[in-house]
Amino acid sequence: MIIRSVKDVKGKTSVTLSHEGNKVKVGKVIMKWLTHKNLNGENVNFSIRHIVYEPRCDVPTHEHEHCHQVYILKGKLEVSSNGETKLLGPDTLYYVPPLEPHSSRNPTDKPTAILSCINCLRDGDNCSP
Repeated sequence: MIIRSVKDVKGKTSVTLSHEGNKVKVGKVIMKWLTHKNLNGENVNFSIRHIVYEPRCDVPTHEHEHCHQVYILKGKLEVSSNGETKLLGPDTLYYVPPLEPHSSRNPTDKPTAILSCINCLRDGDNCSP
């Protein structure tokens, strides 16, 4: 059994994300990989990330081969997918299938915290911090 606390996992702060070979400004995102490929020698087939979107953070439309499920812990997150936009709050889960264009943003003046679970593909290279 592996036990980890969000408080004990070092976060990585990003203000840009790579998309289609370009760096895109998104605001400030803090990501902590709670589970990932080869955590303590285990070969997991999914990854759980704790992510904080700082106020006004905006992750533009993108797509990827892995699916992900997102659970909102606190704050609000505006998500767009498949031509639909929704403002979601705490205790809400949404799912984005593989290759579906989607975006997310924190439209508020307070941080938004989420848990994001993604599936590892092939050798799981998308599941490494």
